[in-house]
Amino acid sequence: MRKDYTVKTHRISLAAMFAAMTLIVLYLAAILPSGRLSLYFLSSIFIAGLLVEDEPVTALMTFAVVSGLGLLIVPNLLTVLPYVLLFGHYGIGKYFIEKIRDKVTAFILKLLYFDVCLAAIYFLAYEVFAPGLLEALPLWALIAIAQVVFVVYDFLYSKLTLFYVRVIRSKLIRG
Repeated sequence: MRKDYTVKTHRISLAAMFAAMTLIVLYLAAILPSGRLSLYFLSSIFIAGLLVEDEPVTALMTFAVVSGLGLLIVPNLLTVLPYVLLFGHYGIGKYFIEKIRDKVTAFILKLLYFDVCLAAIYFLAYEVFAPGLLEALPLWALIAIAQVVFVVYDFLYSKLTLFYVRVIRSKLIRG
């Protein structure tokens, strides 16, 4: 019984800590004049910690709570939409898609997932995410660039998740 209580307490405290860090990063994305894309990337990484602990339901609940709180407390509502529409749940989607054994199929599904989310951002919040970009480049170039950005994002996400496992996890979780 004691072990079960400890596991639940650990799960709640880890989720709360990652949620708080995510909200801080989203708040910074709303108030800082530059570096917004980097901050959105950083905000997406905290969910990975819960997924490493094999807590996809907790990760999903944390994403929902952070999204709701972000929409309530971040000064500019539109700056939270990229997190809500892509960055916040990408790790969860990646977690389930990468359970597919065929790497090519998994990669294509992750790319499709990214493209659908990016389309939602385009239609709902592109002025926050990439102001003026549509006027500067033709649509085909934006799509090509987005695919390259996705490959880099997915690669970095995986590397930072591995960094969490190898370096940070042992400092957060004892025993």
